Amino acid sequence: MKILGFDLGDGESCVTLLDGSSAVEPRVLPLMGQLSILSAVGYISGRIVIGDTASVQAGSEDARVRFKSRYLIDPAASADIRAFAQGVVAELMRSEPALMAEVTHTVVGCPAGWGEGRREQYAALMESAGFPNVRVVPESRAAFLYARHARGLRVDADRMRRSAMVIDVGSSTTDFAYIIDGHQQDLSLFGDTNLGGGLLDELILRHAVETSADRAELERVLKESPAWYSYCELEARRLKEKYFLDEKAGEGTGLSKRVLVCYDKALILEMKLTRSAVEELIREPIPALGGKSFLSCLQDTLRTAAEVSRKCPPGVVILTGGASRMGFLKEEVRAAFPDSLSVMTPEPECSIARGLAYAGRVDENLAVFRREVASIAHGETLSRLVSASVHELYEPIAESLYSVAVDSTLESVGLWKHGGISTVDELDAMIGQKIAAAFSGDAVRSGLEDAVQSWLSGLMRTLENELTALCVRCGVPPEHMSLGAMPLRTGLSGVKLSLTDAMGMDWLSGLMGVVFAAIGAAVCGGGGIAVIGTGPVGILTGAVVGILVALIGRSGMEKALRRATIPVFLRGLVTERAVRRGMERQKEDIKREIISSLADPANGFAARLTQSLGETLGAQLEQMAKNAEMSISA
Repeated sequence: MKILGFDLGDGESCVTLLDGSSAVEPRVLPLMGQLSILSAVGYISGRIVIGDTASVQAGSEDARVRFKSRYLIDPAASADIRAFAQGVVAELMRSEPALMAEVTHTVVGCPAGWGEGRREQYAALMESAGFPNVRVVPESRAAFLYARHARGLRVDADRMRRSAMVIDVGSSTTDFAYIIDGHQQDLSLFGDTNLGGGLLDELILRHAVETSADRAELERVLKESPAWYSYCELEARRLKEKYFLDEKAGEGTGLSKRVLVCYDKALILEMKLTRSAVEELIREPIPALGGKSFLSCLQDTLRTAAEVSRKCPPGVVILTGGASRMGFLKEEVRAAFPDSLSVMTPEPECSIARGLAYAGRVDENLAVFRREVASIAHGETLSRLVSASVHELYEPIAESLYSVAVDSTLESVGLWKHGGISTVDELDAMIGQKIAAAFSGDAVRSGLEDAVQSWLSGLMRTLENELTALCVRCGVPPEHMSLGAMPLRTGLSGVKLSLTDAMGMDWLSGLMGVVFAAIGAAVCGGGGIAVIGTGPVGILTGAVVGILVALIGRSGMEKALRRATIPVFLRGLVTERAVRRGMERQKEDIKREIISSLADPANGFAARLTQSLGETLGAQLEQMAKNAEMSISA
């Protein structure tokens, strides 16, 4: 999986490539030999040209710049964006054909203020230009991801995890991303879609024209020729960047630049920047900002950011974007966040593109993580694990149910012995009632949960191994998905499953029928001979049985014995030890019946157990996953 990060900025653009399976940072793919190029597009003999080549000085026709800032308000800007993107794709295919063949998808940045519908349109526009599988994400989020993952930005990890404010200042917009514990907040992406460094470029150019001896001629040329206007505005931008790269060098007489404008005749346009000129520029009313100044709007948006983060002020403020080098901007940020550490990303012109590539990997990992956690909690993974080990439950469940049934039977026989009930028919009914009561009570519940807990612990260990492997693949700390530390809403420590609650009484009633049939046959079968024929009372019973068989046959004999009232003193000779021993002889047969019922696919025990586990674990795993996603998103 190879991911392109494409930062199409209003002033300059950059492309990076990230190998999704590698720990290596995204690398910049040079365009025309440069790490970043001017966002300019033009035509030479009908062929699209971009960057410095899209200049009237280079022979380009119809050169266009700052088309991204016009995207929301000028329908013609879409054609310029598409043409520029086509030029970038063509340059990448020319310089990196083998790599481009391996690219699986592209992540393109947009201002935070763009809505979902606009992002979808933008993605479609980029795909029409030739970029594969485009996803559009806010540039401020990309800036945060770059700051979070970049090795070149030395910010204390605890500060980053606690809270951070990312400020991305571009040529056309100023975007913010507010993050707590590595997770963007509900109001995390905001900003001013009109406030960008390009406004200052326009002011520099306008002031240069207004103070020129050739003002009228220059105004006419720039109005008639968009190509020459674009070229002069780019020269103004270059002067601005040079000034803010080293403001001390611009002190005193400042910096100046002479531009030769050749339209119908040669004209000289002289641009100049001094400290006092910059102070005036940033305080000058700007129509695009509703008559407010650049500085005033910057202060307003910084106040908004400070208010949004008031309850948990950022430990670190990260500045990125080409315009972030402006000294007055850094001063205003420090004033708005006096207790925060302010840092600027290295190579800010490339940081967004790198962050976009990281966003591609993060979102891919996030999708895999969510899909596989859902599969584990509710789907095939849990079903496969249960199916592979459910047979281990049969023996302990059968043992537990047999034990409860024996206790219920002995209690019933005791009642019969002491005259509480009279006949074997009544004893048979009493055993059924006692077993039913036991199966719906705490005794069987406790026995079953003790039996299942050992099996479940083994299942959880296997499941946790799978979760750990998933965490490693997706960049999640394994402890975030530890089942051993998972608090369940049942109030029990660790992971427990109540079979009686989870499986329902209809399932338990089915098992009860199996157990009762086996126990009844063992104790009350043959008209009660199994129980009353034990011990000393068996001597008398044997004689009676012989007579009855001779007179009315075996079937009639069994019915007669079941309805007969045996004297209490004779019943007392039936010992508990003798009854228990008689049942022990039938134990394996009884357990075999229970196991056979559990294993019968028609009864759906394994399927219902999987469903019950899914319901028990599903919500918990998904909540854990939601919390763990913070570490992926960050």
